[in-house]
This record gives sequence, structure tokens and C-alpha cells, in this order.
Amino acid sequence: MRRISGMTLIELMMVLAVLALLVAIALPSYQGYLARGIRSQGQQFLMDIAQAQEQFFLDQRAYATGLGAGAGLLNRTVPPEVAAHYTLTMTVSNAAGAPPTFLLELDPISTTMTPDGRLVLNNLQQRWREIAGGNHTFDGSPNDCTWDKGTCVVH
Repeated sequence: MRRISGMTLIELMMVLAVLALLVAIALPSYQGYLARGIRSQGQQFLMDIAQAQEQFFLDQRAYATGLGAGAGLLNRTVPPEVAAHYTLTMTVSNAAGAPPTFLLELDPISTTMTPDGRLVLNNLQQRWREIAGGNHTFDGSPNDCTWDKGTCVVH
């Protein structure tokens, strides 16, 4: 009698079950890795803009009011890899009689990545992420966490 070589249906189903288990374990980890990489690009961009703001302040005694080219602007653009995942908001106050300030915020675009909080950096070089309901100040509230923390936990 000749033996037929090949896989039985049970063996094939076992292989598929093992593959499904590996994918179920690896996919969330990979998605977290991608989110951390995107967040890192946003953080680097904010630090570059903050450094450019400080240089502008040294030259002009006021902070730049925007990124584009022209008088009073930083002559910078948002890189495409950051613009694809975040929206930049720059708030500048150069009011007479008060110290100049700036606040840079990157809000995640929810259609391109899992929103994991708004990235914020101010003129005092405080860097934090705000989860839902943030108040644009780093006040130690449960919705704030520093950039060096891997995850923020909302209490």
C-alpha cells in the first residue's frame, strides 16, 4: 500500500491557530511601537521649533508668531511625517509689560493614529502630554504626564 504524503485538515487548522495566536500577541505590540515612533517625531519637531523660538527671541526680543516665511516668522514648515499625524497650534504672547511666552501643541489627528494625547511644550521648556480634558498647563493633574513616561494613566 502506498502512503500519501501531505497535511491533514487537523494539522492545517493547528498551524492556523498558532499563527492567529502569534498575530494576536504581536499586532498590538507593533502598533504601540509605531505610535511611539510617531510621537517621537512630534516631540523632536516641537523641540526644534522651541529652539528656533529661543534663537528668534535672542535676535528680536520677542517670540515669532508663526512658522512661515516673512517678518516675525520662523521660516520653518511642518515636516510631512509630522503633518500626517498631528496638527500644530502655536500660541505666542509678546504683550508689552509682560514677559513674552509661547505654547506649542501638537494635537493628534484621530483618523491616522490612535490618539494618545496632545504633545505640549512651553517657553519654560516644560514638556508634557495631555490626555482628554487637559488645560494647557503642566500642573501635575492626572491628565498630564511628562514625555519620558511611556504611557499616561488617566485617574
